[in-house]
Amino acid sequence: MDLIYLDNAATSFPRPDCVADAVSDWVRSGAAAGRGTHQGAAAANELLRSCRTEIAALAGAESAQHVVLTSGCTESLNIVIQGLLQQGDHVIASRLDHNSVLRPLQHLQQSRNITFELLDFDPLNGLLDIQQLQLLLERTPTRLVVLNHGSNVLGTVQPVAELARVAQQAGALTLVDAAQTAGHEELNFTTASFDFMALAGHKGIPGPLGTGALCIRPDCEQLLQPLILGGTGTESESLLQPLQCPARFESGNRNIPGIAGLLAAAEWIREQTPAVLRSRLQQHSAELWQGLRAIAGVQLLTPDTPENFCGAIAFQLKGLDCHDAAVILEQEFQIQCRAGLHCAPLLHVALGLQERSGSLRFSPGPMTTSTEIQLAVKAVAELSENLP
Repeated sequence: MDLIYLDNAATSFPRPDCVADAVSDWVRSGAAAGRGTHQGAAAANELLRSCRTEIAALAGAESAQHVVLTSGCTESLNIVIQGLLQQGDHVIASRLDHNSVLRPLQHLQQSRNITFELLDFDPLNGLLDIQQLQLLLERTPTRLVVLNHGSNVLGTVQPVAELARVAQQAGALTLVDAAQTAGHEELNFTTASFDFMALAGHKGIPGPLGTGALCIRPDCEQLLQPLILGGTGTESESLLQPLQCPARFESGNRNIPGIAGLLAAAEWIREQTPAVLRSRLQQHSAELWQGLRAIAGVQLLTPDTPENFCGAIAFQLKGLDCHDAAVILEQEFQIQCRAGLHCAPLLHVALGLQERSGSLRFSPGPMTTSTEIQLAVKAVAELSENLP
């Protein structure tokens, strides 16, 4: 049997050939950006410029110069959370959030005495409680609201523009975690007036691991202290860190081969169009959801909101540990998926699953076929039939 890969919420596979070609070309012939005046350095500078432009267009951001290229969504989130928050600041996040949000907040609670509160979500539709957000904002002056755009477990997409308006009316800054949605959901960074948006370069954007981006509203970069200081290839005569984007947040050599792949992936998305990719992903997610729902012994965690699927379907098999199920699915059916807490422990606590080792997750991607979806559903049905 051929491999069926259903772990795209972790990282896309297979990637478009153009991505692998771009990485290979730069490994063989590329130079560092901002570290010379020769043609190789100039080509690397142009690559960075082109990648910022493509990511800005994908995110709906007007200023490509305010797109910071990072090692991934985790770094992007940390640049904002650790670079913005000061002693005693208050933050609102949610129980849907990934540990890339929760761990920095927990760290700053201990080191800078910040406080944070967590929004609840409705398990019937996966949506955050906007009324609770309003109440929390009215009760406590808030520096930052972190908004999870798409859950990496439930697969539901939040109305982040509406949530951000509520936060902004209360004077809070907004940080959107678009790790699971960039590449196939409409982001509208500028028109929605978000302050910060973190993107992964290896999920919905099918680029290499170790790539990502942070979009910053043009008047917000001075609010952030950089996490890392050092050489940027600019203003080398000064011992002070550059003040302007993107150099303020890009010390050290950029991952040029990875960024070459990221650029190729973003160009591929533009050619395919996010609307087409979104339609295909929702179709495959709905096929998975409908197929799994019909299987006795399957407990679906992803709500029945097919118009809101972003490509992750979570479930449990009654009577079988999810890690054991994932091993059997790979060994017996050649299906690679994800088992566990998916770095979103509080979501599983909210669903009462913290003592059941988490959940199974099937996450199709742009290369997934309907035949693979059908085979995956059939495999789960066969596995369920053989349970005691």
